[in-house]
Amino acid sequence: MSLTIPRLELCAALLLSRLLSIRLKTLRDKVKITRVRAWTDSTIVLSWLTAEQRLFKIFVTNRVSKIRDLVPQCEWAHVGTSENPADPASRGLLPDALVACSSFLHGPKFLHYAECQWPVVTTSSVSPEELPEYKRPSKNMLLTRQVDASFIQRFSVLRKIQRVLAYCLRFADKARQRTVVSGPITWLEYEKVLIKVTMYTQRLYYSDLYHQLVTSNSIVTPSSLAQLAPFVDAHDIIRVGGRLQHLGLRTDAKHPILLSKSSHLAQLIVHHYHLNTLHGGTRLVASLVQRRFWIVSIRAAIRQAIFICTVCTRYKAAAPQPLMPDLPSTRVQQFRPFSNVGMDYGGPFTIKESQRRNSKTHKAYLGLFVCLSTKAVHLEVVTDLSTEAFLASLDRFVARRGIPVQIHSDCGTNYVGAAKQLKTLFHDAATKEALHARVPCQWKFNPPAAPHFGGIWEAAIKSTKLHLKKVVGNQVYTLEELMTLITRIEGVLNSRPLVAMSTDLNDLSVLTPGHFLIGQPLMAIPEHDIADVPQNRLKRWQLIRQALQSFWKRWSREYLHTLQSRQKWFHQNPSLGVGDIVVINSPSRPPLMWQLGRIIEVHPGADQVVRVATVKTAEGTLKRPVVKLVKLPTDNA
Repeated sequence: MSLTIPRLELCAALLLSRLLSIRLKTLRDKVKITRVRAWTDSTIVLSWLTAEQRLFKIFVTNRVSKIRDLVPQCEWAHVGTSENPADPASRGLLPDALVACSSFLHGPKFLHYAECQWPVVTTSSVSPEELPEYKRPSKNMLLTRQVDASFIQRFSVLRKIQRVLAYCLRFADKARQRTVVSGPITWLEYEKVLIKVTMYTQRLYYSDLYHQLVTSNSIVTPSSLAQLAPFVDAHDIIRVGGRLQHLGLRTDAKHPILLSKSSHLAQLIVHHYHLNTLHGGTRLVASLVQRRFWIVSIRAAIRQAIFICTVCTRYKAAAPQPLMPDLPSTRVQQFRPFSNVGMDYGGPFTIKESQRRNSKTHKAYLGLFVCLSTKAVHLEVVTDLSTEAFLASLDRFVARRGIPVQIHSDCGTNYVGAAKQLKTLFHDAATKEALHARVPCQWKFNPPAAPHFGGIWEAAIKSTKLHLKKVVGNQVYTLEELMTLITRIEGVLNSRPLVAMSTDLNDLSVLTPGHFLIGQPLMAIPEHDIADVPQNRLKRWQLIRQALQSFWKRWSREYLHTLQSRQKWFHQNPSLGVGDIVVINSPSRPPLMWQLGRIIEVHPGADQVVRVATVKTAEGTLKRPVVKLVKLPTDNA
């Protein structure tokens, strides 16, 4: 940037304004200041300070605005160069001459006189057009004088602003008694409006560049624009010169119109082409836009347009993924096997009534119960998804594994119905006594549509199906055959190791869920921990009990530490908050039919990470995990 003498004088005035502002703030509480005066020996700077700032280039406009903000009540006046105490210091003086310079040490002489004898505060009589740094208007200023940035910002569609301004031009022509076109807006009118809005936008963002181009002796700055070799065409539009002069295409393709990516018009153009290409990607939209417009950093502008596009957001479905929570106490503390269970259904599977060739076939489902502490598995075959069928499978589970303290499941209707019936059952004192239930069974449900909240039983279902599909194939079994096969798969799953096998040749035993299921009655009374008591102090029956309790010692020593690290979801992402607009991911609907809603409540966990939220939609209020919620971006995102 070239700094002329008037620009340097303006910078000196800005420095004086900063000094005055600091002094005023320091003395404000001690001295009452009613008037502030400042002098400059530059008539050009004085004219800039008293004229309308929007008439000048951005360098002058910014500094004049800053001066007025720092000292808004300051009265600026002209002081002669001979009386200016700053002039000798700027020229440089020897020590002898500096001592003899009274104006530098004591200020100008008129300060010693009465105020009525001071130089009169003058205003500039010079026309703004005659001053340096004047921003010359365009030849075609019909819309630039009538349309401001706030008006353009009101439009979100390019075609709409063209149509509205085209009718404005028709009204102006009619008011001036010119030839008026009637009927629908023609293509030529759309183009005329686009050219005028483009011209106005270029004057807002490239006023210095325009002035450099219209003055032949100026060098184009910055270098990023100089590389494009811009020029002003016959219609006062800044175009890219480039190196494609001999390209056999029309002028718009060889010399596209230059636009800033920060301008609202550039955003409207990118959005227009994005919609016309049926929500095309970055490369497609860029190739079409650059046939007429050269938007600086166009890829960033297109990515921003795609980011705020609601349709593209629905299809990308970039839902937040909260940090994986800590393991609950039911996973890391010692409990009787199947004291805390998670359950789920798998299937359906096809079974036949008998072994006859043409016997009827029916559907059957796999009911899975998994111990949250030992990962032991219990499998049942269920004939349908009703509450009654589930309660029957739960009875069979309790008869062989004991009454669980807690049951965890999703929000299936059969589970919800069973929970209501059990809640009523356990509230009856006579029934509780008859069942000898010391602790009523508590049911805990995961949020709706959140299978990842039950990863331990989802993984068990996956393992069961893996064995079942490999064995069954296309064969259709009877109910008895399927129950036999399921039971054998249960034994296989309960024999899988909980940890990796040791490399020690003498250590042939590996800890499995089956270790916790052998030799203990279903309703056994809890006993004291004697795993660490020396054997010479134990009775015979206590030796057996100690051998069983040693499994828990190995469980805590060998297995628990494998649960320490998070295998996924280990990054902390910004949480959703109340008031966010989201789209609810519904697998049963196409993305464009997903419900739109607003978050009205969040449910953070013990670590204050939001993993569940309540969303208000047009169809009612829903509770969903945040991984099923896609936040819609805003224009200022």
